[in-house]
Amino acid sequence: MSEILAPCGSYESLRAALNSGADAVYAGMKRFSARKNAENFSDDELKNAVEECHKRGVKFYLAINTLIYDSELKDFAECVKTAALCNADGIIVQDLGGAELIREICPEMPRHASTQLTLNSISGVKAAQNLGFSRAVIGRELSREEILKISRETDIELEIFVHGALCTCVSGQCYMSAFFGKRSGNRGLCAQPCRLDFNVNGRHNVISLKDSSIIKNIPELTEISSFKIEGRMKRPEYVACAVDACVKSRDLQQYDEKLLKNVFSRGGLTDGYFAGNYADMNGVRGKDDVDLSAKALSSIRGIYKDEFQRIKVDISVKAVSGEHLSASAECSFGSVFAQSEVFPETATGKPLDVNSVCERMSKLGGTQFYAGKVTAEVGGRLYVSASALNALRREICEKLETLVLKQNTNDYKLNEPKFPEVKRVMPKKTAYRAEVHNAEQLLQAVELPFEMIYAPIEILSEKTEHKQKIAVAPPLIINEEEDRKKLLKLRKSGFENGFAQTLAHAQLLKECGFKIFGGFRMNILNSLSAKVCESFGFTDITLSIEGKAAELSKINSSIPVGFVAYGKLPLMLMRRCPVADGKCCGIYGGKKTCEKRIFDRFGREIPVLCSGRCVELLNPDTLILSDKSEILNKFDFIVFNFTDEDNLKSIVEMYENQILPGGRFTRGMAFDGVI
Repeated sequence: MSEILAPCGSYESLRAALNSGADAVYAGMKRFSARKNAENFSDDELKNAVEECHKRGVKFYLAINTLIYDSELKDFAECVKTAALCNADGIIVQDLGGAELIREICPEMPRHASTQLTLNSISGVKAAQNLGFSRAVIGRELSREEILKISRETDIELEIFVHGALCTCVSGQCYMSAFFGKRSGNRGLCAQPCRLDFNVNGRHNVISLKDSSIIKNIPELTEISSFKIEGRMKRPEYVACAVDACVKSRDLQQYDEKLLKNVFSRGGLTDGYFAGNYADMNGVRGKDDVDLSAKALSSIRGIYKDEFQRIKVDISVKAVSGEHLSASAECSFGSVFAQSEVFPETATGKPLDVNSVCERMSKLGGTQFYAGKVTAEVGGRLYVSASALNALRREICEKLETLVLKQNTNDYKLNEPKFPEVKRVMPKKTAYRAEVHNAEQLLQAVELPFEMIYAPIEILSEKTEHKQKIAVAPPLIINEEEDRKKLLKLRKSGFENGFAQTLAHAQLLKECGFKIFGGFRMNILNSLSAKVCESFGFTDITLSIEGKAAELSKINSSIPVGFVAYGKLPLMLMRRCPVADGKCCGIYGGKKTCEKRIFDRFGREIPVLCSGRCVELLNPDTLILSDKSEILNKFDFIVFNFTDEDNLKSIVEMYENQILPGGRFTRGMAFDGVI
């Protein structure tokens, strides 16, 4: 049976999850949590929380799912050790180097690939499987058909979000909070700028989405291992209400949809991505939503005030003359036996009868157990006090709880991690590379001193010249069959190089026989992550645009590392177009009549770059580091990210001559980094 997985941002939320019937919970620690502003758990609280779960046969997954710097690797390793010593049942992780550390320290610890690894395709999930993950948390932007196709074509546990806040951005590809507020979602401190009033064509809040809910669809998704509820920042009542709804839906019972919406929503709930209908997905949390939540809270508390009876127990009682009163009990975790000090006595009044004994021993309220088959052997006219039977029942429950805890306690073996000091050789000369967006830019780029040009597959053909200088870039949202066919055709025509911006790209390009050149959207911030990329088959890697240049330049890597030095960098990658108010137009570059921009609340223009199957919001301020050669020269190569430029030569000359232009521009995170 698929598990119902509940969020726990606090101990009170943990109680709400357990008492409303969750099969598993996930929570963060004080460090490396993607929800750093949640209360989260200290080391001691974590140990207690895991034990409370295991007493009930409930799984506990620890989320240490942020990107990490080299300087944080040892601290991350201590968190892994703590998780293992506390007997967590798995670790949710985004950082590839962090995942490698988990494998080294505790090989038996299940690793769950976070949705922040941009897992929205068969190839992406296969890549996670090949990297040793036991479960993949796939994207919230997928349709029912896409989810089921991934399930059919892969051999790894899948976890999907069934209720909660819906990022408008493809998971792992949001940099808006970092650029606008120096607070990175990839580092656990998203400032939620998408909830602000961006507008276009008279429509407001065009990138703020309603919360998603596909709880009603749980019964048709039997191939999915885990149904996940978002909400580590939410109240316990929200957790209890969502868990209760999920449990009832899975068990083919009715749940209160109105109450679920009222406890928290942003103008209602949506199943837009799942249903493939992107209309009417925008929403903001207004006064009416707040008022409805306040009214709903009191009615929800009753859902989780009592212990949820989740484990069926068969009990057999024996009360015969000359023997101690005793009972045995059996559940799915094993069996226990308890013997009282009391001997049944000859009754002077009403004797024991089987029905009354069974009835008393069936009263398991207040525990995680509920009575299944209860039988009793009562010999002759005997008497046993009610208190003796109650004490026997309590002892049985205590022994069952100990049994369940033991059966759910993991026996991990720990190793000391190694932090190899692979000294990266500083380049004699830093090479130039270009990422182009259209055919005209490609024509210019091949005539300029770029050693490699990353070009979208849509503008390439068998007749394209300079194949040895071009790396083929699959679409950011891949179509498995269509893109594989195109890639194989280009490979056969002489293209050898591929540009991987996600794990899905890397897997697909590898299968099609391309050399893999890694892009900044892989979000690499540390030496171990670069090493994982190398072992996967990457020829080189461009480092994250969220890192400080000085810190990233020290990364120890035996493959070349690069840094993005120019461009209107992406704020968000979106499957739903805010300009079209629905699905993307499907035309690479967008329709000529399209606005290709939205506006923030100050009237500033935010460019919208169309890529056919998705759109990107771009930072309106161009990243320029042309006067910073002293830091750029520490990288093996730098990347020029071209989007709407029409004169590439002038930009290259600006860097060759170290000229800083006038006007408005940004340094990005190159010097400040993110929190």
